Amino acid sequence: MERRAFVRGSLIALVSTPLIQAAPALAQRRDPPLRADWAPTGPLTGREPTDPSALTDEERSHAPRLTLPHRVRSGRPFDLVVQIGAPPHECTDAHRIDWIEMALDERRVMTADISVDVPFPILRVPIVLRTNATLVARAHCTQHGVWMTRRAIELAV
Repeated sequence: MERRAFVRGSLIALVSTPLIQAAPALAQRRDPPLRADWAPTGPLTGREPTDPSALTDEERSHAPRLTLPHRVRSGRPFDLVVQIGAPPHECTDAHRIDWIEMALDERRVMTADISVDVPFPILRVPIVLRTNATLVARAHCTQHGVWMTRRAIELAV
């Protein structure tokens, strides 16, 4: 009985004390800064390596690398992995990947803002296709601008 009274008294004390207090910083919250070189309806352009077999060191470390299954079936989900650079682009405060964007046939599917706390920009997204499509992945480096990779995906029969 004593234990029940103690627990009941503890719960009443817990409920009566305010757990969440309004922080003054929340009242002064601002909208996040706009992404550099990004527009929600703008063209899907960027620096794209011309010859994937002969990449320079700068292209190798900044161009988005797409990993997806060999066979993509209509209506079945698959995981698309977007890795910026091979090996992955190392991010520091001064030189990092700011955002990653993916589009299917000129229709934006996802845009991810990358925090300073992310050491390697690797993104995994589940996708379902119903028709053949062109996948575009873009990434913005704070020092080297926007980089892009484009790949046509044909569905398996």
